[in-house]
Amino acid sequence: MTRRFLTKWFTALCLLCTLSASALLQAQVETVKNTISADFDTSTNLTQQAESFITDENLLLSDVMQEQAWQTHKKIVNIPEGLALWLRFNINNPSDSNKSLTLVAGNTFIDRAEAYLLDEQFRIIQSSRMQGDTPTTASLSRSGFKMSFNSRSATTLTVYLQIQDDGFSVIPIELWQAEAYTSQASIRLILLGAMSGGLSLLATYFLLTYILRNAPSRFWFCVFATAAMTTMLSTEGILPMLFRIPSFAAELTALSLTITLFAAIKITRIVFQPVSEIWLRAHYVLLLFPLVGIFIFSDFYQLILLVVFSGVFFVSKLLATLIYHKAIDLRSAIIYFLGWIALGLVGAIEVLTLLNNTSHLSFSAPYPFIFCCLGVMLIGVAIISREQSIQAVKSLNQLEQISELQQYNDLFQHAAEGLYTAEPSGKLIHVNPAICSLFGYSDSQSFLSTHPHLSSFFAKAKDADLLLGELSIQQTVLGKEVKGKRSDGTEFWFSISAQLKKVQDNMLQFGSLFDITERRLHQINLQYLNTHDQLTGLYNRRYFLQIMNERIQGFEDSSEKFALVFLDVDQFKLINDTCGHSAGDVFIKELSHELFDVVSDRYPFARLSADQFGLIVNFEHSNELRELANRLLEKVGNFEFKWDRHLFSQSVSIGIAAYESEIPSGEELLSYADTACLIAKEGGREKVHIYSSDMSMHSSYQRDLYWVSEVKTALKEESFELFYQHYRPLAQADELDYYEILVRLRTQDKDLIAPEFFMASAEKAHISHNIDKFVIENYFKWLSSHPQYINSLGKANINLSGFSLSDDDFRFFLLNAFEKYHIPHDKICFEITETMAIIRMKDAVEFMHEFKKLGCTFALDDFGTGFSSYSYLKNLPVDYLKIDGNFIRDILNDKIDLAMVTSIRDVAEAMKIKTVAEFVESKDIMVQIGKLGVDYAQGFCIAKPKPLAQYLPFVDTPPEE
Repeated sequence: MTRRFLTKWFTALCLLCTLSASALLQAQVETVKNTISADFDTSTNLTQQAESFITDENLLLSDVMQEQAWQTHKKIVNIPEGLALWLRFNINNPSDSNKSLTLVAGNTFIDRAEAYLLDEQFRIIQSSRMQGDTPTTASLSRSGFKMSFNSRSATTLTVYLQIQDDGFSVIPIELWQAEAYTSQASIRLILLGAMSGGLSLLATYFLLTYILRNAPSRFWFCVFATAAMTTMLSTEGILPMLFRIPSFAAELTALSLTITLFAAIKITRIVFQPVSEIWLRAHYVLLLFPLVGIFIFSDFYQLILLVVFSGVFFVSKLLATLIYHKAIDLRSAIIYFLGWIALGLVGAIEVLTLLNNTSHLSFSAPYPFIFCCLGVMLIGVAIISREQSIQAVKSLNQLEQISELQQYNDLFQHAAEGLYTAEPSGKLIHVNPAICSLFGYSDSQSFLSTHPHLSSFFAKAKDADLLLGELSIQQTVLGKEVKGKRSDGTEFWFSISAQLKKVQDNMLQFGSLFDITERRLHQINLQYLNTHDQLTGLYNRRYFLQIMNERIQGFEDSSEKFALVFLDVDQFKLINDTCGHSAGDVFIKELSHELFDVVSDRYPFARLSADQFGLIVNFEHSNELRELANRLLEKVGNFEFKWDRHLFSQSVSIGIAAYESEIPSGEELLSYADTACLIAKEGGREKVHIYSSDMSMHSSYQRDLYWVSEVKTALKEESFELFYQHYRPLAQADELDYYEILVRLRTQDKDLIAPEFFMASAEKAHISHNIDKFVIENYFKWLSSHPQYINSLGKANINLSGFSLSDDDFRFFLLNAFEKYHIPHDKICFEITETMAIIRMKDAVEFMHEFKKLGCTFALDDFGTGFSSYSYLKNLPVDYLKIDGNFIRDILNDKIDLAMVTSIRDVAEAMKIKTVAEFVESKDIMVQIGKLGVDYAQGFCIAKPKPLAQYLPFVDTPPEE
């Protein structure tokens, strides 16, 4: 009885529990608001239909089922650490057949996922979990979690899904027909495999070709393709699953993408050389941010950071292509640009897929793989195209180099100068035909067989040793002039230049040489003329003074006494006035021969001026000097000069000055001898007088005092008068007027004196610059008051004394005079004598440079009186050379004068300097100098000096007889 009671009680209790549980479950079913029908074709998105609830990660399913605070699921959910996201929804199968379904949820980067499938009685009929490195039922899928199950006909299933992550996350949910999912997943894996295989092949090909070609761009493309492939595989979740680290999917993706971008920077740098260093450094710094983000940010923020920086790099690459495309060929730039466009589309599809909660198994699934392969391939093609372009440029350069080598060979073979190549030791390698011809050989083979060494060029072997020694120290030797020996044994002069250069790690000597025999002989002649008078062949004044000064400097070391014997021809002007300057020149030449018979070559003998001679004589007693002087007087007394029907018996006056230690220079000793000669002349001519100290105030000194007094009076009373003398261009007709301003001194006796009489005394008294000021002031004043002559003025020449060049006050005066009278600077040409320009070289150059900047021009007057002027001429910035009249007067009869004028004209032409011939006294002379290429002519044939107050423009008329 008792047992039956207990049995009935327990049965009732069980029935009560069952009814209570059923009621509870029924209530639970009613709380799930959204039910999804399993009757669909391929797949459906459940993201917007699921309900979500965030709670403690340790809460059990039964506890979660009791919760009431469920909300509609959002696209982006924040899952704090220690909490879990629960999702639930119903799946209803209204059909009369069973269906095989696949649930896909989450993404590659979620940490943990777990799903429970409940039947209508809320019994757990299936569960699946993805956690850590143990994916139970999840496949190699980008969606992260997958669960396959069967839905029976006319049943409703409830799904509870738990998601754990470390922050914000995107949780898409899709439900697929199992067969469709399998088919699409297979296609996806095939695309993924094709992409991986294609990129692997590209990477392998470029790696192998890098090894063969050593092309850095190919290595970095191999890195780029491999990193791009690993980035895609990490995004799909493949690599994290293969390496069993699914929880590090975001980090692996970030690292792969960073390597991809780094390799892209390297490729850009190589393809677009040169790229701005600032651009490169900025990109390297930017790459640090995603790397640092791996250790700081959650997966979601890592993805956001990667998207942002990928966008920045994408825009940067496009801008780099646009900015630097001119540095490469257009084809490579376009392909490179299209490659990055394709990769940009991959990024855009990835971002859109993530934001739209859609799976890669959607309509866009194939495009990321296609565009990724296409973009990487295009960048590889751009690299190959760029290499081909560079190779084409190199080939073109090689062709140009070959052409240049051919041109060099043509130059080497056909050069007028001798060219050679040799080893540093002097062993010859190549010589050109010009060298062979120069040394008298027919071809280079025969030359090299006879002359294997550079020393065979030289007449003296030591010259070769000196050249090689200088070359080893200085590396370059220019214009070394030496003697050579031809095959027939004759010697000649040549100029050789050589230098040492390294060619393909070998040091070689390259040189050139040419024949300078004619020039060398000409130089020897010029050196002779530099020290000798061209008419007589005696020493000239400059060299004579040099010898005398050397004797004076060495006097203390020598006990030998010496004296200066000064000879002055009496009434030499008579011959010039009677028979002309040509007769005077012939007389001086013959007289010098007569005197040389007495002097011979024992003493330095010189022509000091037109009719003055000097010699330096060693003596012990003064009687020796008188005996020599008397022999000279006797020799001249016996000499008769005939010219046409005229017979002249001339005499000389001789002054002797013995050197004493108090005499400072040769000029001073010469002035003493000149003074003694003047006293001899005043004593009746054909006399000899020896200088003594009590004569210092005699003769020349008194003459200087007289002229200084006259000059000072003329400056005070303004009794200087200005004249002008026209000169004309010879090469072409010119309507402008060219003339030289001349000054004359009106003495107290009303005589009109030329400057050669008083200017030397004025310079000694340092008042010559005042004469220059008078000339400039009065001429500028006249020109300013006659403006009608300014426009027609080609050039007005004004002479300047030596003291004016170094006087700062004179420079200020001259600048103010131009400003005061408004005279155009380019109308004025200042003449400076050759002697003054050389003596005051520094002052002259400074003065010229200062006024040439303003437009003034400069002429070197009396050029050619001393041939040392050639060596100074290149340092003087002159515009005109006025050839001394001594070369012009007898140019029709004297070959030496003709050669000298030709030489001066050639030097002037080489330096782009105009030439003016002085003392042009006949039309025949004018025609002759015109043929020689002289630019201007000045002399009585053109116009005689006339007072400036009576100025008339130049008219080309025959000169007055």
